[in-house]
Amino acid sequence: MPRVAGPAWLGIGAQRSGTTWLTDLLVQHPQVGLGTNGKKEQHLLHKVGDGRLAADDYLALFPDDGVARGDWTPQYLRHASTPAAVARLLPDVPLLVVLRDPVERFRSAMRLAATRSKSWPYPVPITVQTWTGCYADQLDMWAAAVGRDRLNVMVFEQVRDDVDATVARLWGLLGLDPVPLSDVDQASGSSSKADWDWTPGLRESLATLYRPQAERLERDWGLDVSAWRSLR
Repeated sequence: MPRVAGPAWLGIGAQRSGTTWLTDLLVQHPQVGLGTNGKKEQHLLHKVGDGRLAADDYLALFPDDGVARGDWTPQYLRHASTPAAVARLLPDVPLLVVLRDPVERFRSAMRLAATRSKSWPYPVPITVQTWTGCYADQLDMWAAAVGRDRLNVMVFEQVRDDVDATVARLWGLLGLDPVPLSDVDQASGSSSKADWDWTPGLRESLATLYRPQAERLERDWGLDVSAWRSLR
């Protein structure tokens, strides 16, 4: 039976956790691709969940044409309307999550905002980026909607140390045999270039906020986050 239109795989997070880099590696496989508009991040499923976009407008970007097309939009992980939309529209699609040291992830997001010289009005960026690092809460939200088994959760620092095995495993989720990777160490087009300085006490406050989240990731999700030095 041919596959119904819609993504064959869906990346949902986390922002500033190497998702562009990893997507670039995934689509090196000749049978893996992005939506027909060529975008890595569609930024549409949360609009479907909020009733602002027809589901068919999103699904049509991923025709059943023999290519395992996907979408990796990090905003999905933190958006409360997206899990229910995915559960309803994409009941069997593997969901991919990469998590990075949340304090360093926050700094990277601030550097990206400085690089692009644009941002939402203060204090929205600080508030949103703080919530973005609450990974355990977000994963619990998703698990309640789609089930834990569908969430393929990876730690960025470990992915970086074993790229070939990680990408081969992700291809395996799509029923594909691995192919050789190239340009593994090449920086992605979303790399931050501007600097950004911590304000006094912010780094320490974030570490205090995220330590219980990291403990839950270890306890409830079996993740090894010992590489997250900012939380020590």
